[in-house]
Amino acid sequence: MYLKSEELCKAIRQGKDVTENLAQIEPQLKHYYKERRKALQENRFQCANDSILHACDALYDVSASVRRHWDMVYPLLTTPEGKYGAVLRFVNTRERFLGIPHTQSVRILRKIGWTSADIMAAYLWNRCRCDELTLSPDAVAEAVQEDMDTALRLMEKKGYDLFSNGYDIYKNFEWIAFMYFFIEYQDRTFLTTQHKSKRLCKYCLEVLKKLENGLAKPEKVSEWTQLPDFSIFEGITLTQKHLMKSAAGQHLRKGNDNNGYYVLSYHLVDEEHGYGAAFRFNGFNKAPEYHNEEKTSWGVYFYRYHYLMLFDHVPESWRCSPAKLPEDFVKKAFHSFYKLAGFDCGHGQRE
Repeated sequence: MYLKSEELCKAIRQGKDVTENLAQIEPQLKHYYKERRKALQENRFQCANDSILHACDALYDVSASVRRHWDMVYPLLTTPEGKYGAVLRFVNTRERFLGIPHTQSVRILRKIGWTSADIMAAYLWNRCRCDELTLSPDAVAEAVQEDMDTALRLMEKKGYDLFSNGYDIYKNFEWIAFMYFFIEYQDRTFLTTQHKSKRLCKYCLEVLKKLENGLAKPEKVSEWTQLPDFSIFEGITLTQKHLMKSAAGQHLRKGNDNNGYYVLSYHLVDEEHGYGAAFRFNGFNKAPEYHNEEKTSWGVYFYRYHYLMLFDHVPESWRCSPAKLPEDFVKKAFHSFYKLAGFDCGHGQRE
């Protein structure tokens, strides 16, 4: 069933009619999802964000069994983390196997039970834990627009009911940064308030200083055409020890320093002018002294921003063609990622 589901997803991406092939596995899908719901009802597992994603979850738009499961599963997820894990599973599966943006998948979830508060909390839960899955900041921004009351409540550290293990100061700081640097929330009253927590006051001051002094000043760029071939970085095998040694030597930045176990991307940034380039790959363990894993790369993403905030999932709203960025920055990114991939020393073979 799993292999056939992957084949169906490939056919869907190619625009083929999958009606007949889907009908052959529909009974298996029906049984599989019935057993999954039974396990949830018996509380055998609640955290549904299995990082080993299965293509069958991507068939929501074409399979009655898959659609029925997701349409009725929300009430069965009795813990906050179960709900957030399901968000990650749904959006990442559809992205991986069908290329569907997270924003489109989240809109479906919000129609079948998930709330805007769930999406915001799922982002924080994911951002501050060890996970190979991600959630697009753009999908979270839509949730903020729909429910600004919850967004402000989280900023004021009043989101305890959204997390089983409490709403700690690290999540709080992450949300403050997201609101001011990504959402670009304009009211700075919260930052100038004298809070009871000295740590919070100190952090608010840091955010305020960055807002006052850190707005990127993009240069005027003439579009150019002689671009390096960045497709060479797609679907290649990366070696853990070489990748991390090279990244450290080049002073590249991780997409999410809060992830205590995995590295999913390295970034080259020009913070003054608001340019960035991210090299994304399947997650590596942060401890290469114990491993020398091989993982597959996704590719390179260029982006522009007003205030720097690094993400493993580069927001689609930030992404741009390298031709829209200065030639020297793009070429620097190419040479940097060429070294990172190990092309200069015989690594980086295509899968």
